[in-house]
Amino acid sequence: MSSPPATLAFFANTSWYLANFRLGLLREARARGSRVLALAPPDDDSPTLAEHGIEYCPLRFRRRDFTPWGKGRSVWEVRRILQAEKVDLLHSFTLESIVTAHWAAGRRPARPALVHSVTGMGFVFAGGGAGRRLLRAGLSPLLRRAFRKAPVIVENWADAERVEAMRGGRDRCPLVRLPGGGVDLDRFSPVGNALLPRKKQAVRFLLAGRLLRDKGAELFVEAARYVDNSEAEFLVAGEPDEGNPDSLSRAEVEDWMDPPRLRWLGRVRDMPGLLRSVDVLVHPTFYGEGLPRILMEAAACGRPAITTDIPACLEAVAEGETAWILREKDPRALGRLLQQAIDEPEERRRRGRNAIAWARKQFSEEEMNRQTFAVYRQAYPHLAARLPA
Repeated sequence: MSSPPATLAFFANTSWYLANFRLGLLREARARGSRVLALAPPDDDSPTLAEHGIEYCPLRFRRRDFTPWGKGRSVWEVRRILQAEKVDLLHSFTLESIVTAHWAAGRRPARPALVHSVTGMGFVFAGGGAGRRLLRAGLSPLLRRAFRKAPVIVENWADAERVEAMRGGRDRCPLVRLPGGGVDLDRFSPVGNALLPRKKQAVRFLLAGRLLRDKGAELFVEAARYVDNSEAEFLVAGEPDEGNPDSLSRAEVEDWMDPPRLRWLGRVRDMPGLLRSVDVLVHPTFYGEGLPRILMEAAACGRPAITTDIPACLEAVAEGETAWILREKDPRALGRLLQQAIDEPEERRRRGRNAIAWARKQFSEEEMNRQTFAVYRQAYPHLAARLPA
């Protein structure tokens, strides 16, 4: 008699993350016969998970609650679900979820198999300041313990080196680099409808993502003021992230806008259509990124990018072939790159064509799913026959 398929649980600190960045992985695991659970706090994206046949398990998990009793409650809540649902493998995303998953898994033999995905080192590891140093001091030993006890998937080589240094030479579990979850190359393509009508003579730039200070929204708006072209348009898509201390406020973003040249679109669900509506994607981030999904999506849609020289971004683009690189956190320097993209239309189009081939080679969601399932099977051979292949 063949063994029953495994129950896989995917855990993140927001439903938004699972629905927007890992839905393809969850759907593929389900299509290959696994029972699939999504563990995350409720938000606007929670219904999306259920709509795709994923069993959604709501959590009261509170971001920015670093109290022992707050984290202890989260550990207990996740552990209760793991035991009640007889989860065979738990895949966690984001540092906060990784630590919680490690402690919630409990002890063998009831402990489920664990896989951790580092999706960037985030706010805590992105800069200086007494508050961040204090959080790093508290979080690092917890991460070290979690990283030593389970396979770790990272999205860029800088994070791979950091994880390797944190866990040291003991209890060595697999450490694998994969470029995020990839993108759906059928959905994100140059062919299809554009979301916004446009003037032919205008050059349109887009910044898209969570509106955090270190992700460069403020830098983008300031740089736009140094562009000498009345036809240029600058779009901002995304919302503040109230769960992140680095977030901008709605009032700040609204104060920056100067329509029609500068427009804040808020949250946009049709990202392929929006990308087809612009000429250049701008991602001036100095945040602790993994591998920025928006750079992958833009490339798949044939849009060149202007981004920074942090390792995460340099691995997501081909400098001089698909993107221009910003090397300093300076609005004037970014303004010069925006102006260059306006003044060189043929170069803009050349980099866009190159971006399509780059995305097809590097960022196939189908291939990333296959490699992720391979990590599961190789790390846990006793479950291999029950895991998706």
